[in-house]
Amino acid sequence: MLAATVPSHRRMIDMHHLVRPGFTLTLALALPSALIAAQTSPAVGGRGVAIADAPIPRPAGTACIATLYSDVAFDDHGDATSRAAKPREWTYTPPAQCAGPWSKVVLEADFSVTAGRQYDRTVSLWLKGVNLFYGTTQEPSAKVSPHWHVERDVTDYAGLFHDGGHGQTILNNWIDATRAGVIHGSAQLVFYPATADSNAALPADLAIGLVGDNNGHPVDVQNGNETLSRTLTLPRNVERVALDLIAQSQAVDEQWYMCIDDADMQPTREFSLGPPNAGDPLEQCPGGNFREVAVSIDGQPAGHAPVYPWTYTGGVDPNLWRPTTDIQTLNFTPYRVNLTPFAALLDDGKPHTVAVRVLDAHDFFSLAANLLVWRDQQRDVLTGKLTQNTLATQQTDPPPQVQRHFKHGTGGTLQGEVDTLQKSHYIITGELQTSHGKIVTRVEQHADFDNRQSFDHPSKDTYSQRIAMHTQVTDDVRTTTDAGTTQHTHHLEYPLLIDIRKQVHANGDFTADITLQQGYLSKRQRTENGHVSFWSTLDNHLVSHSNTDFNAGGTGITGSRGQHGQQSYRFSDSLGSCYAQQVETRDQAVVAVESGHGCPNQANHLDGHSQL
Repeated sequence: MLAATVPSHRRMIDMHHLVRPGFTLTLALALPSALIAAQTSPAVGGRGVAIADAPIPRPAGTACIATLYSDVAFDDHGDATSRAAKPREWTYTPPAQCAGPWSKVVLEADFSVTAGRQYDRTVSLWLKGVNLFYGTTQEPSAKVSPHWHVERDVTDYAGLFHDGGHGQTILNNWIDATRAGVIHGSAQLVFYPATADSNAALPADLAIGLVGDNNGHPVDVQNGNETLSRTLTLPRNVERVALDLIAQSQAVDEQWYMCIDDADMQPTREFSLGPPNAGDPLEQCPGGNFREVAVSIDGQPAGHAPVYPWTYTGGVDPNLWRPTTDIQTLNFTPYRVNLTPFAALLDDGKPHTVAVRVLDAHDFFSLAANLLVWRDQQRDVLTGKLTQNTLATQQTDPPPQVQRHFKHGTGGTLQGEVDTLQKSHYIITGELQTSHGKIVTRVEQHADFDNRQSFDHPSKDTYSQRIAMHTQVTDDVRTTTDAGTTQHTHHLEYPLLIDIRKQVHANGDFTADITLQQGYLSKRQRTENGHVSFWSTLDNHLVSHSNTDFNAGGTGITGSRGQHGQQSYRFSDSLGSCYAQQVETRDQAVVAVESGHGCPNQANHLDGHSQL
């Protein structure tokens, strides 16, 4: 059987460097959107990967494909915990038959892993030092060789694709006598030329990876002080700037949302499911359970980003994720931080350092970040100033509020609660003199984090733990010009509920009844001079359950039953898109698929201009 809670540094740290040289690009007709959707739709009875997520909306018309690499084997032999596998390198050549401009560019990748035993692995794709994709892989089972398809809208990065360059894929998969699962992968870029019906996109003029070299790779930070940073001098006509970032939890911090404050570790130690990991059992990682990304420019606070509580396919209990993985597990969604108020500072012609760190990180996080820059094409030098930054005047890294209550009874019984709460708010404003007049950009963020853990040990052999975490973030960006004010509001919610009932047997083995509920809610709205001109809503939620037998100490799984789950994905927007899909599984197979419910004509439809 697969180990259920193998130490994260054995399961996740080993996913770092990998890729093989020698792959050039070919051109072909792109598959129609309907066919792509059909290929990725789950089927009743299927035991491979089955997720409800929508495909990237595609514009009408004929597209062309630039193949990055085909059927590459990630099969290095060696220690499964090593991180020294060779990246698989490839060469990108622009698609000669559709040189641009493009209305949309989509990265597509396909993966598979042979049946047997293998850890989940991190995979990332890089072109000219810029990250194009980041995710993890599905763990196989003894008889199932899963395969899966992922997509990412990379239209904002289209400026990268006009010229060729070096790329690499990092998938640190290792083969040994025990874990022989070989992972294969292919990837391509799909270009949709601009037409009268599909206008040319306005991608960033520059896309720059913070890693600081022409290869690109994740950068690990072991604590809250270490950073991913890069010092660079930008053109003097930067008008807009943003940072796309991913903060992936690994090792001790893999399930950071289950960690506990140092003061509460001892009374809750017996509730843990897992074996020691660098001395810290699962749910017993110290330092508490608040994590947040902080961005700075030249040491000045420039923005915050929440950390999504991804659970990988070896996380908590692998039986929870067959065949439906947790939300975004195979394909992380980057978080975009708007840095436009700092444009005037970046336009001074001097070098500046952009840095990213994870507050309260504890062994460890892997980071990827891309700086996106839009320039004023009509003026060589822009001037302005940063007029407000309340984040810079706040207390540096204020700790969250921790509230606790424990009641000890006779015979070692225990009831307790530990609540971790954090609220934040900041406003950053800057102004810029451009070729089309003065622009004032105001970025405001409200964030609310709470992690509430309850513990109940009513008798000698029974332990119940419940973790209810909810992260809410609202980013509001207002741009004021002589023509008026445009306001973009993005509201995100990351709900997470984990319910564990643990029954310990006389020999030290135990059975855990586990239910995990996860959600991702994204609401966007654009208003122009007070009138709503666009809106979209994405609601993705999942519930998964398993009743699993662990050996003493939680070092392995000896049996499992009662697996069932359901994922529901729904997207709609003011362009007329409506996509609804629900997948239900039982005993590690798909038992029901429902598509289009609640959409017009009970059918899914995605407008090519929509963005998920």
